[in-house]
Amino acid sequence: MKQKKLLIIAATHGDEKIGVEVAKQLKLRKKEIFFDLLVANPEALRLKKRFIDKDLNRVYPGKKYSRFYEKRLAYKNLLVAKNYRYVIDIHEASQGRDDFVIVPKEKLPKKFPLEYINLNKVLLWPDPKGSISQKLNNSIELEFGTKNRNRREVVKKATDIVDRFIVDINSKKIVRKLKRTFYVYDYLEKNELKGNQVKLVDFREVIINREKFLPLLVNQYINNGIVCYKMKSLN
Repeated sequence: MKQKKLLIIAATHGDEKIGVEVAKQLKLRKKEIFFDLLVANPEALRLKKRFIDKDLNRVYPGKKYSRFYEKRLAYKNLLVAKNYRYVIDIHEASQGRDDFVIVPKEKLPKKFPLEYINLNKVLLWPDPKGSISQKLNNSIELEFGTKNRNRREVVKKATDIVDRFIVDINSKKIVRKLKRTFYVYDYLEKNELKGNQVKLVDFREVIINREKFLPLLVNQYINNGIVCYKMKSLN
């Protein structure tokens, strides 16, 4: 049986089920012959928890005999993913309103055809480390914001994007679309606000403490003391 080209990774975080929903919709469209699905953290998904012991998106390449559940998973998941030409890890952000590509590296990937992904925002995000896409040269993450959005419409958009990618890589259609590229370089902590009353909106430039930046994922990680991440535009 011919090896499929594409691996879709779902539920890297157990409280993000969009990848499972996308795979289900692709199967309804008869596209299952083109991809395999890897549910990255099945126990966390079952429990609707972000993770069990460790954030799976921070522990790759993992360890075969680790006492931590996610480190053992990371080791197994990476072995599976290495068998595919392309890997797409699908995520969702409960406080996000935008959809974008994440490349967890300093540079754009040479072994993944970003031109076939129908999203115009690409984020280079090298830190923190430990995602599966950081360990593979042919892998990206897709992030879909769900705040104040119709979930069915978001899932449909995500499905359409992956569906079109499948069609284009198999037809070898040449697509050249200009992408807006950003670099995520730091984050804003709660104690850095110091009374600033600036309204923070993803991708809308602000100046705080004399620093100009573009906010990302405002309030997504507020429980960890992070107000937002900081980006700069590269084009």
